[in-house]
Amino acid sequence: MRVIQFDPVDSLFFREAKPFGIGEGGFLDSLFPPSAQTLSGAIRTAIGNTEKIDWQDSAKVKDLLGTAEDPGPLSFKGPYLYKDGQRLYPVPKNLLYSATESAWTRLVPKNIYQSDLGECHLPKAQNTLKKAKNIEQGWLDEAGLTAVLNGQLPQHYYRSEQLFKHEARVGIGRNNQTSSVEPGQLFFTRHIRLHNGISMAMALDGPVMIESGTIRLGGEGRLAHISQSDVSLSVPKLTSDDCHSGQLLITLLTHADLGGNTMPDWSQFNIPLECVSACIGKAIREGGWDYANSKPKPLRSLVPAGSCYFIKTDQPQALIKELQGMHLGHRTKFGYGEIVVGLWKENGEL
Repeated sequence: MRVIQFDPVDSLFFREAKPFGIGEGGFLDSLFPPSAQTLSGAIRTAIGNTEKIDWQDSAKVKDLLGTAEDPGPLSFKGPYLYKDGQRLYPVPKNLLYSATESAWTRLVPKNIYQSDLGECHLPKAQNTLKKAKNIEQGWLDEAGLTAVLNGQLPQHYYRSEQLFKHEARVGIGRNNQTSSVEPGQLFFTRHIRLHNGISMAMALDGPVMIESGTIRLGGEGRLAHISQSDVSLSVPKLTSDDCHSGQLLITLLTHADLGGNTMPDWSQFNIPLECVSACIGKAIREGGWDYANSKPKPLRSLVPAGSCYFIKTDQPQALIKELQGMHLGHRTKFGYGEIVVGLWKENGEL
């Protein structure tokens, strides 16, 4: 697979899925990292421009680039975030960090509780730390994620402010005929500006060409440079052989489209397994505009990257082999639902 890298020329705006009409609120925030839909759409547009495709010929567009629901001959992985050429990974949701004590702990399923859903294995922190909480926007390097997959704790993580900053913007509605401001049309947005050395990327597989150059990316048509890159796509893997307990941790590396659900369809796998618990973040709402049909895209709820599922199985080695590098859910050819497999243990490190 080829790696397509995005280097912003200016600030970027990846709008959240909220109404933005008159009387519906005047502020929109940016979602970062952007969804697979956004970056794969930019790549498909760049491919079409490289091939000098007639955008009015819907049949040729579909043959070359697929549709909004199926990319046809193309396949994507990502989006990914890079710092100085090194890939970063979302902090798994089963980790808690205490800034007060500068220490980590992890959540694991321990006690069984009775609830209206029946018996539930609720995650519990292995160690009590003062003001420990999930990292909503944090990233690990390869060494950090490798440690987590093998039942250990990371040494450090990257906070969002180390990778990018927010910039508030004010906009107005303008009457182009009179060159005057439209009354009551004042709005506010918050852009993202990446720090030096930070870039975004997606992996692309398909019989197409793509030229390097400047493209419009995200809301307001902000500029970014697109090019093929030689950065690594490698994903950390288990180095520990201590999986005889059959307790595996499945972590999402990209947002997953599970059709509005929070759990994948576990029956799709060839190896019997049981999901005993999960640590799932707040749903990511994804919308957009369907240019082909001139209407809004369906509003979807995605399971966020970093969400974790605690699995038990009698055939851990076979399940690891089946799951490694797999994608869960729908629209996986766009990059949604990429996973990595690790280990978990109820009482301490492995």
